[in-house]
Amino acid sequence: MRRALLALVLATAACSVCSACSSAVPGTAAAIPGAENLAVIDAPGTAAALAAVKTAAEAVFTYDSADPAAFGKTADAHLTGAAKAQYATLFAQVKSSPQRVRLTTRVLVSAALELTGNRVRALTVLEQVNGTTKGLATVAFTALKANGAWRLSDIAVSPAQAPPAPHPADGSPAGLRDSALTGARTAVNALASADSADPEGTYARAEAVAAEPLLSEYRRSKAAYVDGIRKGGVRAVVPPDLMTGVTSVTGDKATVLLYANLQVTDAAGQVTTKPVTATLDIVRASGFWKATAIQAVTGS
Repeated sequence: MRRALLALVLATAACSVCSACSSAVPGTAAAIPGAENLAVIDAPGTAAALAAVKTAAEAVFTYDSADPAAFGKTADAHLTGAAKAQYATLFAQVKSSPQRVRLTTRVLVSAALELTGNRVRALTVLEQVNGTTKGLATVAFTALKANGAWRLSDIAVSPAQAPPAPHPADGSPAGLRDSALTGARTAVNALASADSADPEGTYARAEAVAAEPLLSEYRRSKAAYVDGIRKGGVRAVVPPDLMTGVTSVTGDKATVLLYANLQVTDAAGQVTTKPVTATLDIVRASGFWKATAIQAVTGS
């Protein structure tokens, strides 16, 4: 299954709206070796960079086919480098469509994965509206700042990118941030993975990473949870390229935005991909981060 950036745009051009009918453009972003990651740590800098990404993303993915001249102007104003070709590829099909497209896009939530000098990488959830039809897309944007202005330099649809090297858990703000991210990835692996051949083990692994109030929810529904896993006949695995970004961290509490292409194998051995975008609330107790709530990101 292909994830839908421009699900609505491509739907109006070619098919009914669904996540399986859009094209993904892979990004090329990579961590900067040796650079200090100031995401979240530099709160004003992070906020400014995310605001710039929001402005650029909403501008370039808002489109009216009745005003084709605006397409090039918007690209010139907000894009640089590889993003220009990626953007052109994403819009190639809709630009050739005889149908009128009036697409508006807004950023629902965003997390800075990496902030190093004049470069930011952000995990972003977009809501797109075309008439009465809506769709969501999860994208990793890289943006560069030059001459005081930020421009998108890379657009990764349905992203699968390795995280920056973690800061040591030395009690520093950066160490706390990356400790929370490591804990979040551990929790998501347990909460989102499943094995119908081992339903009790699946439940036990999820319970082990849960804290209140999520823990009580799991315990109340244990019988139904285990029975559902057993009857589901599937095996779900969280891939190692799970993407996570802290949206807030204070003391022993943090909220993390996550995206994963869950790999699901059915009883017949057929493997499909299930995209998952969610926010995860975690707390740290006795040196371990555990999940207190997990919520899928949905539109308005």
